[in-house]
Amino acid sequence: MNNMNVEKLLQYTTYLFLFLLPWQTILLLEERFVDGVKWEYGTIGLYATEILGWVVVLLFMVWYVKQVRGSKFRGEKFRWSKDRVFLFYIFLFTSYGVLMAFFAGDSDVAFQHAQWVMLGALLFLLFYIGPVKAKSALWAFVLGSVPVSFLGIWQFLSQSTFASTLLGVSQHVVFESGTSIIQSPDIGRWLRAYGSFSHPNVFGGYLVFAIASTLLLSFSAEKWKRVALQAIVVLQSAALFFTFSRSAWVAVGIVLLFYCSIVVRHAKFGRGLKLGWRTREVPHLVPPLVNGRRRAEMFFPVISILLTFFVLSFLFMPLVHTRFFPTSQNEVASITDRVAGYSDAWHLFQNNWVIGVGGGNYTYALMHALPGHDVWWYQPVHNVGALFIVEYGVFGIVLLFLVILNFIRNLKLDIKNLFAYLVILIPVIFLDHYLWSSFTGVILFVSFLALFFSIQKNEAEASLCS
Repeated sequence: MNNMNVEKLLQYTTYLFLFLLPWQTILLLEERFVDGVKWEYGTIGLYATEILGWVVVLLFMVWYVKQVRGSKFRGEKFRWSKDRVFLFYIFLFTSYGVLMAFFAGDSDVAFQHAQWVMLGALLFLLFYIGPVKAKSALWAFVLGSVPVSFLGIWQFLSQSTFASTLLGVSQHVVFESGTSIIQSPDIGRWLRAYGSFSHPNVFGGYLVFAIASTLLLSFSAEKWKRVALQAIVVLQSAALFFTFSRSAWVAVGIVLLFYCSIVVRHAKFGRGLKLGWRTREVPHLVPPLVNGRRRAEMFFPVISILLTFFVLSFLFMPLVHTRFFPTSQNEVASITDRVAGYSDAWHLFQNNWVIGVGGGNYTYALMHALPGHDVWWYQPVHNVGALFIVEYGVFGIVLLFLVILNFIRNLKLDIKNLFAYLVILIPVIFLDHYLWSSFTGVILFVSFLALFFSIQKNEAEASLCS
């Protein structure tokens, strides 16, 4: 295969990967049970999208080798450039996860988690230096959210789910313990929308990324595509509402504020959107506005999202009130357990502060530190930062800091603007754990950030109007 064929195959395989990302089809290699109850975080398996992800990475490596062989710099003496230093620290970080798996209490789980992180790092590099077009990738990601949004809406309205091995969907019965519900004496038990995911909060986080991607595409879409995106964002918003995920609702609120601030700033100065990069402008991401009608149209997605939430909140006000003003035993217990989780995390960190307990080993370490509870009680701390620190220790923090620092240097980002982008993720990072504790979360987090930052990498490949 010549390089052009490899490039095309790599692009379309990547788009397929992003489209299929929400589906949790998995080959179970080993299931662990504690006192006859399945230990969810001890399951060893191979996701279908994980296999596809490694195919994408393999194609990326083939493409990269062909690029190097055809490069005019081939044969030049090796030197430590900024991008090579960045790659070196990524290699150290991923290797650390693999090495620490040998010292973890459950090495199989740690190796599995290290593999997720490694795949995420390689996919990040693909979006950063590879031939995948950011606009096309975002379209694949957004279109992939449509069927799963329909599924989530149907689950809530019918108050039922079904199991499918092929789709990776599990059945959740509203009257069974362990099912995520909204409950109070006044409203009874209501099933929250799971979509294709293991928990409504994970589904909500996925939809936040999907809505952010839809808004990003709406900046430069043609008229008929804007209509399609308008319909999609209403669908995504309805599905997000039915997850009743507090962290995801807060996150989408920040997304809307961020989007509106960009539109207002853009309308004020009337020029192509700069997005705050210090050294160069992203040309044509938002073309200069020529009339008030186009400015108004840019607010339509925001109005659609707010209107969808307003109508559904009015229809389901008792559920919203129970969720956000918790008085039922179920809601109070949920908040209490989350707060208590920080004390448990601090205890584990004190005993394993140097190298951590190992990737994916938080619940394993917690079971040995605090024995005697039911297996479902052992949950990761609901904070990505705290979970990472406990599992990777001080050495891991240092290596991650070096990766982030060299990424900022290499991309020439203003640190203030980097924090502005990351503030969108604050609710899902500090109020939950799935962006680090699950395969889908790791890949979702890495893929979105990589696509977001690759927009300014190359005008021909990353500009949303290419």
